Amino acid sequence: MKAIKNYGWLLKVTGAALILGLAIFLEISPDGEDIVSIFIGFAIVMFSIVRLVPFVRTQKSDLIKTINIIEITIDFALGLALILIPLVLAEGFGDSHLFGYFLGSYLLLRGVVHFYSVGSHYEKSDLPLFIFHILAIVVGTILFYETAFDLAILIHIILVLSIASGGYLGYDGYNGYNAYRRQKTLTMPASDDVADVPVKEKVVPIMDEVEPEQDQIVS
Repeated sequence: MKAIKNYGWLLKVTGAALILGLAIFLEISPDGEDIVSIFIGFAIVMFSIVRLVPFVRTQKSDLIKTINIIEITIDFALGLALILIPLVLAEGFGDSHLFGYFLGSYLLLRGVVHFYSVGSHYEKSDLPLFIFHILAIVVGTILFYETAFDLAILIHIILVLSIASGGYLGYDGYNGYNAYRRQKTLTMPASDDVADVPVKEKVVPIMDEVEPEQDQIVS
């Protein structure tokens, strides 16, 4: 496990390259808008699945539990729609406003349910969660009512976030590799020390030389 942890920097650098590469691909690909919809759909579906069981087990209020189960079910359906529509329909979302309705509904629902749970004193919140859910309500309202919303705008936003995330992961990976090299250097003996290590000599016993006996010739 320690050996794997030592190579965490490699995962970070690889992740940074993937994030930046995928973001640039979305910018230049003609199918970028459909890919964004599928990506967001998968994110919503995965988040819904991850939330369900832990929330049901830890929430003590049956009312809040029921409201959140309904919300998670709706979220799952919205995420599935964002995945299937670009895959099933040849034109994807096309010029329709369904993408804005689906994503806007998801964000609005998440923000409203969160603040209702916090206001009922059955859930706790902190500053990051508060800011996120305020933004979810604001952005969700804009997406729901803005009929001229273009998915290309979302691609540009993803590119900016990817550059920031990739830069952070790349810098963190650089620091990790630097620490890895320092640690590896400390565990290696210095070259001068290696040269000065005495070689154990093998002692060979000296045998007395025995003169061969001459044959006695009798005349």
